[in-house]
Amino acid sequence: MYLIEAYVTNASLNINRAFTYYSDYEIAKYVRIRVIFHNAPNLAIVSSCRYTDKDLNEICEELGFEIEKVIEVVDEEPVISQELFELAFWLSRTTISPLISCLNSMLPKTLKTSKAYVDPKTIRKIRKINGEHTFTKRQKEVYDQLYDGMDASQARKISVSIIKKLLDMNAIEEYREEAAFENSLIESSAFKQLTEEQKNAYDSIINTDKMVSLLFGVTGSGKTEVYLHLARHYLQQNKEVLILVPEISLTPQMIQRVKERFSDVVFYHSELSDQERYEQYKRIRDREVKIVVGTRSSIFLPFHDLGLIIIDEEHDSSYKQDNVPCYHVKNVAFKRAITHRGKVLLASATPSLESYTRALKGDYQLLELQNRINLSFPEISVVDLDEQVRKHRSYIISKVLHDELESCLNDHKQAIILLNRRGYSPIIRCSDCNGVLMCTDCDTPLNYHKKENILKCHQCGKIYQVPDRCPHCGSRELLYYGFGTMKVEEELHRLFPEAKIERMDRDSVGRKGAHEKILKRFEDHQIDILIGTQMIAKGLDYPDVTLVGILNADAGLMHQDYNSAKVTFDLLMQASGRSGRAQDEGKVIIQAFNTNHYAIKAVLAQDYNYFYNIEMNYRSKTSYPPYSHMIQIILSDLNDERIIRSAKYLYEQFEQTDFRVYKPYELGKIKKMYRNRILIMDKDLLKMLAETQKIIDEYIGRRNMSHVKIDVDPLYIE
Repeated sequence: MYLIEAYVTNASLNINRAFTYYSDYEIAKYVRIRVIFHNAPNLAIVSSCRYTDKDLNEICEELGFEIEKVIEVVDEEPVISQELFELAFWLSRTTISPLISCLNSMLPKTLKTSKAYVDPKTIRKIRKINGEHTFTKRQKEVYDQLYDGMDASQARKISVSIIKKLLDMNAIEEYREEAAFENSLIESSAFKQLTEEQKNAYDSIINTDKMVSLLFGVTGSGKTEVYLHLARHYLQQNKEVLILVPEISLTPQMIQRVKERFSDVVFYHSELSDQERYEQYKRIRDREVKIVVGTRSSIFLPFHDLGLIIIDEEHDSSYKQDNVPCYHVKNVAFKRAITHRGKVLLASATPSLESYTRALKGDYQLLELQNRINLSFPEISVVDLDEQVRKHRSYIISKVLHDELESCLNDHKQAIILLNRRGYSPIIRCSDCNGVLMCTDCDTPLNYHKKENILKCHQCGKIYQVPDRCPHCGSRELLYYGFGTMKVEEELHRLFPEAKIERMDRDSVGRKGAHEKILKRFEDHQIDILIGTQMIAKGLDYPDVTLVGILNADAGLMHQDYNSAKVTFDLLMQASGRSGRAQDEGKVIIQAFNTNHYAIKAVLAQDYNYFYNIEMNYRSKTSYPPYSHMIQIILSDLNDERIIRSAKYLYEQFEQTDFRVYKPYELGKIKKMYRNRILIMDKDLLKMLAETQKIIDEYIGRRNMSHVKIDVDPLYIE
């Protein structure tokens, strides 16, 4: 008899341990098995298997409980490597999250242990069976046309009846094989010669003894070309290379550039189907491809000898996962680089404060690209919206931006308009009672979507019909405040009826491949003006974009969050960098109310260090990161009384520590769930992790307490 230790699908901290089962035969580690858990079938991943000569009753007596028999072994081979299994343990400890959640974050859906997992797509094929067979003339003709590995559907096109007869005769047999990945070919492109700045950076990264380098390169300085040369170097050393990008919208353009140089590349992001993700995962696992371009989850692919991890736009918040486990891709990259003895290249025009500080201290190698490739920086100007509204009664497209758009279109160039708010009108308010139309499940104002004539909650996605009167007082005087990308699109169509205008936001790219299709139309000049949210603000490189307009540029500064200035600065700098990336001079128009804020001034001056010095001075006085670490604890519950009681208990426990502890703060309701937050801060992260784990272990052992989510070093405070 064999005793099996396995982690069962149940993403809860209070059962974050392996459970014991038994089997009559040996089962390999890291395969999935089907077991009974809480009186129902469930999936689990095997962590160990050991033989015992004791009988079942003796084992149960020693353990003190009954153990169940494994129902079924799901996989023929492990779904995860030992390295990744050990990485999941590390991730579980450093994010204070269930191990099974960490394992499932690493796997494509076809290999997860969740109940919703799907089997990989298979193709029915045929092969010949050796032996003596007596054929008719026609049977022999068909048999001779067949070959091992032939698609069964293709074989049946020759003759359905004879194929059936050959199967009955055992002359051939059918079998299933996983669908193979089909790689699309692309015309190859030669490597460009590096500038002196680029060559110095390239040489320094290859030759440094430091594991981490920070490439601080202004927008348009040619960081991508450095990536490609570095990738070639490591591939020539027979090493694997991972290039991470923050947004799906950036993936097609990066894939295009990488495939032009290296032909075959794995791409891995959330827009792929379950089958496509599995196929790409398998290609890396089977050592078929050595270079990957992908978004956050690519960091968990089953590499064998990872030489270089490149994190493009390393400052971007997309690299931090919001759901459990709340990991940051940089931390995982550092851990994997240590294991593989590889290197990590962080790159950005607006590095995170933590990365730049570590580079200045010498923990990372600091490299700079200060010049654009064969072009100058765009001319940036700011429009004071207070003055604009007073003079022109318009606050969507200012007079200055209108004139520049007109000039841009007359020159047959292209423009990008950024507004980081989708929808048509963010708020609908009653003029009589001042009531705002809110989502019934969330403490969130409903957004009006004019095209569909609906109200939509951007928090939970719930859709409402547009009322003809106020639900609070019955008044018909409903006023629409503010504007989103849909309203901007409508306004631009009114101002420039001949222009080809499209919108790119979460509402317009819901279908698979929509990102790529819109950007391809933009590249082919089928779009004159592209409107969008932050997904169009970074990384995109189109030579005929000579104008970028940024609407409500200071809206992010109104958020009550310690990181709001940095997020705003990053967005504006990145968006500005989309203009004037070829020989034509670029212009940027920033529309804002708070034009004197240091984040706006730093963008106008294109001066990262100006912003860095002011922001770091603010952070030092408040002890915010990078001067300390944070752990954010989010409680959620359908019962408002229970969540208050749970928050009070946790706060009292943390008050007994040496940490800086903020009192429980009531957050807005989401999807009918009440929420509360406790925030702790300290310089010693290891101590915080240990103490928090201890307190949370005691908390989850209590009955009738609220659900808890841990976010270590959050990028924003909820």
